[in-house]
Order: sequence, then structure tokens, then C-alpha cells
Amino acid sequence: MPVVCDRCGFEGEKEQFEHIGNVMCCGPLVFKRCPLCGEPVICDLQEMRGEMEDAAREVSMGIEAAIQESDAARARELLDQLYCINKSLNLDPIRAYVRASSKRINRISGAQPS
Repeated sequence: MPVVCDRCGFEGEKEQFEHIGNVMCCGPLVFKRCPLCGEPVICDLQEMRGEMEDAAREVSMGIEAAIQESDAARARELLDQLYCINKSLNLDPIRAYVRASSKRINRISGAQPS
């Protein structure tokens, strides 16, 4: 689902817009920053939630593959993506997975020769 900036008209995928924070303490509305003009844009996460959950699944599969291949750099990159996705989803199981995976990545990166 494309996101459109109200100020400059830039249209892009939600991943292109940096997550700033929630509009209110709870609810589906979040602020994202336009990559072109920097203006905050309000997005409805309810509309995007399914896509975000699918993206989280894909990224976590990539993390597992990178860990299996002992590619700590790629696994960390993907883990950072998952962490950012979870800023919007705010799911405890993903938070726990990020912590556990970080420990696993640290173990494989410590086992690799420099």
C-alpha cells in the first residue's frame, strides 16, 4: 500500500518512510517521516498490519537462513529490519525473538575468525 506525503506529494512504499512514533499512546495511527521533504505523515497501521506481519515473517526466515550460513553481518542487518518492523507491530514474541537471535548471532560472530 503506497504512502503519500500531504506536503510534497511524494508517493512511496511504507518502508521508505522512517517510523517516528505513535500519534497517540495506543491505536493504529503512527507518524512516518517523508524521505523527500521530512514532513511527518500519518499512517493507519490497521491497513498496513497484515503486510507488516508478512514482512516480519519473511525477515525472520532470512535471519534463520543467515544464521544457518554463519553470516553474522547479514543476520544483524535483517535483525535490525525486524526490530524496526516491530516498532509498529509492538509484539512481545517478536521482541523475544530479536533478543534470542541477537545472542545466537553474537555466538556465531564470536566463533568466526577475524
